[in-house]
Amino acid sequence: MIYEIKDAAKVKHMFEGWKNLFDVMDVEIRIFVTDPDTPRSALVSSSCDGIFLAGEPDKELVEYGELGHDAVTPYNEAWAKLIRECYPEAETTTHYAMHRCKDFDREKLQSFVDALPKGCEIKRIDSEICDLISADDELEVLMGEFDTKEAFLEKGRGFAVLKDGKVVAGASSYYCYRYGIEVQIITLPSERRMGLATAVGAKLILSCVEDGLEPLWDAVSMISVNLAEKLGYRFDREYTRYWINKAQRLTLKNPDKSRWQDFCGEYEELVEAFMLKKVWMEDGDLFGLACNDPEKDYFAFKLLPIGENTFGRAGGNVRITFGDNCLVINGITCKKR
Repeated sequence: MIYEIKDAAKVKHMFEGWKNLFDVMDVEIRIFVTDPDTPRSALVSSSCDGIFLAGEPDKELVEYGELGHDAVTPYNEAWAKLIRECYPEAETTTHYAMHRCKDFDREKLQSFVDALPKGCEIKRIDSEICDLISADDELEVLMGEFDTKEAFLEKGRGFAVLKDGKVVAGASSYYCYRYGIEVQIITLPSERRMGLATAVGAKLILSCVEDGLEPLWDAVSMISVNLAEKLGYRFDREYTRYWINKAQRLTLKNPDKSRWQDFCGEYEELVEAFMLKKVWMEDGDLFGLACNDPEKDYFAFKLLPIGENTFGRAGGNVRITFGDNCLVINGITCKKR
């Protein structure tokens, strides 16, 4: 049985050195265990970063799917192995943890700021720049996990590189800790390899150091790792994040496959957002040939049984229900050809 507890002190030791989970501000943190008195395992749910598992691997916690998060991060390989056993269709992303740095070379950082290319300038993100950022789909990530512009301006911080009056790069707080921020940096594709990320990242770090705040860095690519090391961080470790959606959590362990062959065939393509062209069986599993965009290529995927005649897809929210010579996708009926 799974219990929710409020006393973080009972499980904090399991997460030492891991994501500073309990120090994030304005983020809901919930703790779940199978032993509320002396827990040996724990699931921590962060409203901004998903689920984290630590302590002794526990299958009951791995399979707990009542929180609605897709992202699951295991503390070690033993937890990761259990996740793969429970959710073999789970997708993964690789992340790179950086050591916390408290002794930056300020002169070196300032030299990066001073090397900003001509025609560009760095400005602190204010209300006007927030509006420019929010209007650009590629840049809006700079607003981090803050619900509103006002919340970002009050609690967050960041700097933007402007060129011809337009924001072309920026560095800001993804979210805030009690003692610092999580750094995030982005540069528009057309403006990369010009030193903009280095300059604006250095400016943000200097700002934090001057105000007694700690800028933390968690990389999602080797490009990010290299930039972090250039700015003074040291690589710590590589870790994997697993993505488990609702369909994967609901997948039946021993589905009745007696009617699956009846579901196979070609179907009308009436759903523009997700067109399922063909269904077939292979090695005892059901597969589909689909497309998310009429201008893009079709792709094959495994249909995950979540009901007697209802299926989902790993990494997607589509739900498919088969009927007599037809299927229904998100409420739209497609007849078998």
